[in-house]
Amino acid sequence: MLNNPDHLERKQEPVITKLNFTDDRVHKDSLVLYDDADNAIPFQLIDARVEGDYIQEASIVYLVDMDKLVTSYWLYADEQPAAVEEAFKGIKKLEVTQGDGFRRLDTGYYILELCSGTADGTSYGKWGIRYFEAKAEGKNLIKDYSNAIGGFYGPFFTPKNGLINPPEHTTVDCIVEEEGPLYCRYLFKGTVPDGLDENLMGKKFTITWEFFFNTPWFRRKYDVDDFSTTVDGIPVVNKITVGDEFESGKGDRVFTSFASYGGTYYREGDLYANILSKGVHELLEHADEQNNPNIKQYKDNIGEDINKVSWDYFWRLFCVQEGILSAEEIKHHISAIIPESHTQVHQSERNEKVLCDRFVDVNSTPEQTIFPMSANKTAELNGETGYAMVWYTSNVVARYQIVQRNDSGWVNWGTNGENEHPELPTGSTIYSAYGQFDNWELQADTMEKNIDSKQGLAVILK
Repeated sequence: MLNNPDHLERKQEPVITKLNFTDDRVHKDSLVLYDDADNAIPFQLIDARVEGDYIQEASIVYLVDMDKLVTSYWLYADEQPAAVEEAFKGIKKLEVTQGDGFRRLDTGYYILELCSGTADGTSYGKWGIRYFEAKAEGKNLIKDYSNAIGGFYGPFFTPKNGLINPPEHTTVDCIVEEEGPLYCRYLFKGTVPDGLDENLMGKKFTITWEFFFNTPWFRRKYDVDDFSTTVDGIPVVNKITVGDEFESGKGDRVFTSFASYGGTYYREGDLYANILSKGVHELLEHADEQNNPNIKQYKDNIGEDINKVSWDYFWRLFCVQEGILSAEEIKHHISAIIPESHTQVHQSERNEKVLCDRFVDVNSTPEQTIFPMSANKTAELNGETGYAMVWYTSNVVARYQIVQRNDSGWVNWGTNGENEHPELPTGSTIYSAYGQFDNWELQADTMEKNIDSKQGLAVILK
């Protein structure tokens, strides 16, 4: 029984229905599914608890086209196996292209590659989705595999913790939970390397990825060991920064504007970046005097214009894993930066300068950065191509950081506020969809309000 109370139009929407057969003898190979037009349709059995050849519990995954309020699909079962039919092809596994490539999938809608990471401290070695292409568009949104979708950062990636960057500084164990023609589920498991903050040491995490056949949206869930610390002088309890990052090369942007559902309330400009930039320049001015080969090498690589290098690379100076500065030197510099940045952001005129717009041209704002407020349905859009990436988060995010930087070609969607304060509760699920949507807000609505499905009364046919 399928319920669509918001009367949204559903196209190739994945539905997962929980089944229970403990009172019946249902052979695991006997199931046949029919839609409301009496057409047999493909499905995939997952999470099955089987005793011998008989199913006790399981779930089925199938795809639904629906614009009705309610309808019914029919699942036929028997004690004996059904006639064997040709297997449905569905999702294809392709040859991976990266040394740390775990799975490269052709989902029918996307081609994407999940990577386990190299822990080499560069954006080229991040775990997550490092290749992402909508097949209809035929363009990879992450040029040269140089960044990733799906990493999480704060509160670990903060100056206070020595800027530990989980996607760059560790690898993940990749586990296949379900893999079939309609549905694939993978786990990423890892431990965040220890930084300088004792409250964040030894923390483990699991990310659950789910992909569906020929469907615009996919989803992931973030579980992290409990923690309590402060960032920007503000308490943080079990909240993280998730960052989806895109690269298109200098002079280009994957996305040209940002929008929140119903209108975007935001503050613009990244004062924190200016403060850190000033600190970096001051250190580099005296690099030759210090006779520190690491700082000299860093100076040669970063160049004169910080905005034209990867944001990750800029922050390395204060990263304990990089060893450019010692832990004590990092703490010394940060002891001044944190109070100054907190004051400038939260106790200045900027705090009250909340702007509102339907779509925001982020590249035209100071530091090409905005901090949207209180939303759980957001989108980054490309005005030239008509493509948009749409996100729905299962919890409202109090502040986001959105960067669309034409100078470097770097675009970021992050669930953090100013001064790297994380805002997404752990345990949250994120839905994402990329495509040319007639109305991105309707796409977000379908991700927020999935079709509700229930197994009804079984009818025994003799």
